[in-house]
Amino acid sequence: MADVTQSHDVAIVTSSVEACPSVLEDDFGILGQASVVFQTTMIATGLQCKSQLKTTSGKAAKQQTIEIAFKDVIGCHCLKGTKEDDEYAYFCVYSYPSLKKTFSKKTSRKRRDYTFVVKKFPTHEENKAVADKWQREIARCLKVKDDDIRNEVSGGDVVDTAVPPEKRLLILINPFSGPGKALQIYQKHVVPILAETDLQFSMVVTEHAGHAKEIAQKLDLSNWYGIVSVSGDGLTYEVLNGLMSRPDWDKAIQTPLGVIPGGSGNAMCCSVNYASGEPVMENLLLHSMFVLAKHKCRPMDICAVDTVAGRVYSCLSISWGIISDIDLESERFRRIGNARFTLGAAVRIAGLRTYRGRVSFLPVGPYHPPAQRSQSATGVTDGEVYGTYRVITTQPTSFQESQSLPEGLSSAVPAEKILVNGESSTELCEDHVDESFPVDRHEDGDHVDSTFPVVRQDSNHVESTVPAVQQEDDNRVDSTFHVVKQDGDHVDSTFPVVRQEDQDNVPGNNSEAESKGIETPLLAPLTDPVPDDWYTLEDNFVTICAVYQTHLGPDVFMAPDASFNDAIIHLFLVRAGISRLDLLGLLSSMENGSHRESPWVEEIKVKAFRIEPLTFPGTLMVDGEHVEYGAVQAQILPSLAQVMSK
Repeated sequence: MADVTQSHDVAIVTSSVEACPSVLEDDFGILGQASVVFQTTMIATGLQCKSQLKTTSGKAAKQQTIEIAFKDVIGCHCLKGTKEDDEYAYFCVYSYPSLKKTFSKKTSRKRRDYTFVVKKFPTHEENKAVADKWQREIARCLKVKDDDIRNEVSGGDVVDTAVPPEKRLLILINPFSGPGKALQIYQKHVVPILAETDLQFSMVVTEHAGHAKEIAQKLDLSNWYGIVSVSGDGLTYEVLNGLMSRPDWDKAIQTPLGVIPGGSGNAMCCSVNYASGEPVMENLLLHSMFVLAKHKCRPMDICAVDTVAGRVYSCLSISWGIISDIDLESERFRRIGNARFTLGAAVRIAGLRTYRGRVSFLPVGPYHPPAQRSQSATGVTDGEVYGTYRVITTQPTSFQESQSLPEGLSSAVPAEKILVNGESSTELCEDHVDESFPVDRHEDGDHVDSTFPVVRQDSNHVESTVPAVQQEDDNRVDSTFHVVKQDGDHVDSTFPVVRQEDQDNVPGNNSEAESKGIETPLLAPLTDPVPDDWYTLEDNFVTICAVYQTHLGPDVFMAPDASFNDAIIHLFLVRAGISRLDLLGLLSSMENGSHRESPWVEEIKVKAFRIEPLTFPGTLMVDGEHVEYGAVQAQILPSLAQVMSK
């Protein structure tokens, strides 16, 4: 039993509790105000506590009212007094109401715990029976679905999911993510808050790149309610691809995924908070933990992504150009957290590059090309139909004949069917390389060598072995996964991993089992032309970014119209010709989403797309992870996954 000798806040909370028939009613004290008796009424949506006009000493007192809305409550526990002969009983309600900040219109959640003192009877057993009854009823009310409260932000998409008592959360931690504080975040913030809920959980520290994917592939999911990542976006990406690589992927992908910010960008975490009606710029960690503690779920779109190295799955974004350059090149500044992107942006704007490329897409609705095109083009042909391809292209009038296409890059739209100034051409433009960036050329000068300084694909992890977390009693687990299980007040070093002799029976662990994979009827093979009903644009670009969530970081509100299950890819194009000053203003305006109003930005809502770089070298990022450079295409998979969201 927990100790009640802790700091308690009994400040009056003004959050409204809707009228509802009374469930329970009794008189209790509140720890910290022991001399005041509160008439406490529990209704379906919360607790109403009104102090009696007289204290226990008989003196007149000003009436206090405390209202505790269940929508702000994450748990309720019975507590035991510190004295052996204490005849009182206690139950504590853990609440996180949204309170207005001083001198600001913004709100932020603050922790408030209320410990009720039951002292109606002369014996502890009788008082404890009352406390147990109230605790059970409060726990029941927290699990009751109330559409007006639970779905007030989501529009009805949230699924109420009470966690089966025999299942637990699996929490994965990348200790080297971002500033390297994920383990501290888990110990100091995650464990205390989850201890206030009824959720049971176990923890695994990932030891190398791809470890989370391996775990998701081999895990017996029947024992687990969901998988939570304490990291940046890379760990969620690994888990997603691990689940989708199993033979039972169609069932495995229904495992709810949770996120707790422990990296630099934390884009998925920001998107979850925004969709849940929680602040993004104010105490992201606390609000993310509150969302997780409510353990609700909603469907989430993901994308099937074909790269030159094979298929992967994405839940966040695909980027090419300056956004991917900033993401990758700022890896060396990861210790400074989210500020690394600001520093990386300054460096990249100073050495601005443009990239020649072709983007093809299948729009959700009719496509209306913008009237103004890139200043890099002297000839524009809009909306022309040539053969079976609808092609929109803007190419400069002077260019040199290209060498053969690099391996993995397809000529998705035949060159003879791309219109340049109204005439057919079979030539491609020359590569545009920023000479201020340190690259090497071959002696023949025909192409740029791939000595472009990049961070290894496994850069989010350090390959050294990560020791298990050591508790005060120095318990350590010598199992396949270094694990410490947290169940309330004790540490259990048992983690249900599969025995070696049972490996072949584990879903996703049989090397001979072939996963059918999901069908993507909108995508042609990457080496084939795009389908006839797609549009194609060719131009010089500063960046192309495809996103399916609202945020790419706390201060990058990329797609305000996006939602978790709208079946839409938001494709953003920024063409060459923009000045450095305008680009700086454009990137700054992403904080509030006003970048979409810029004449340099084109946003297209699509179901599928393909990017074919014609400039080498370059950088492609999927969910913030570096993938092999070359042609890439993606199709939205509506509502395939589940994400923990209030």
